[in-house]
Amino acid sequence: MHEQARQRIAAVVTEAAMLTGNIKGIELAAADGAALPNAAPGAHIDLWLPGGHVRQYSVMECRGDGAAYKIAVLRDPHSRGGSSYIVDHLSKGQTIELSGPRNHFALDAHGDEYILIAGGIGVTPILPMAMQLASTGKKFTFHYLARTREQALLDVIESSALRDSVQFHFSDVQGEVDLRTLIGAPRARTHIYVCGPGRLIDSVVQAACDWPAQAIHFERFAAAPVNQGGQCGRDSFEVELARSQRVLTVPAAQSILEVLRSERIEIDTVCAQGLCGTCAVPLLAGEAEHLDAIQTEEEKAENKVIYVCISRARSARLVLDL
Repeated sequence: MHEQARQRIAAVVTEAAMLTGNIKGIELAAADGAALPNAAPGAHIDLWLPGGHVRQYSVMECRGDGAAYKIAVLRDPHSRGGSSYIVDHLSKGQTIELSGPRNHFALDAHGDEYILIAGGIGVTPILPMAMQLASTGKKFTFHYLARTREQALLDVIESSALRDSVQFHFSDVQGEVDLRTLIGAPRARTHIYVCGPGRLIDSVVQAACDWPAQAIHFERFAAAPVNQGGQCGRDSFEVELARSQRVLTVPAAQSILEVLRSERIEIDTVCAQGLCGTCAVPLLAGEAEHLDAIQTEEEKAENKVIYVCISRARSARLVLDL
């Protein structure tokens, strides 16, 4: 899967249409007509855009025959050139490069019950999860939260098999949702999946504070800010490369990735924000300050992998499998 995700696939836009006033739906197919790699619910792909921008978008639908991926892109008012280009300029017939799928938000198939919570554009990875659960007869509830009806992908849901399964909540009419009531008490073999703005994810995690950590799954659109929540990573620290036995100093103003590259050590990366998972390096020793938005708190506590584009060190030295 990792090698597949690193591929750059020439693709063509086969459909492009506004789904709401600021969300555009895009369908992508391989330019040579070949089948695209399967994208399981929760997977995302990278798109290479003009100007050197690379952006990640959840696969909202993967055709069963591999003929196409569908994504939905929200125009971000603070766009750095990704979402604004797609919404304003990407059109049917254009060619673009995409990656194979990566999945850090996979659906656990072993649960008995699922609570799906989507906020705004965060519905894009949740929708295929609901479709899969419905097709396999699993018990689930699907809550879709948005400020207004106009900001929700109503037409997409109304035209799907889920039209009678989604519980909508529009805060301009109904006010803030009571997440604790929505989630309820912990239940065995029940999983919570949430995607949307950081405030929603934090609120769900807080509302489910008495649930087992492994029962709560989420995907963020941005990594946590450095030193959020009292993190105390060192301003400067050392990185030891176990294979070559070299020791490098990482100053406060540089990332591990930047220091490695300055020493001509090539590390794959796409997002440089701790979101895509491309720059993962096995961590052999030392305590990292994990700032990525990929690993669960349990995985961060295990301290086995570090995403070198954004994470730093709590200990004086980290030993990497490089």
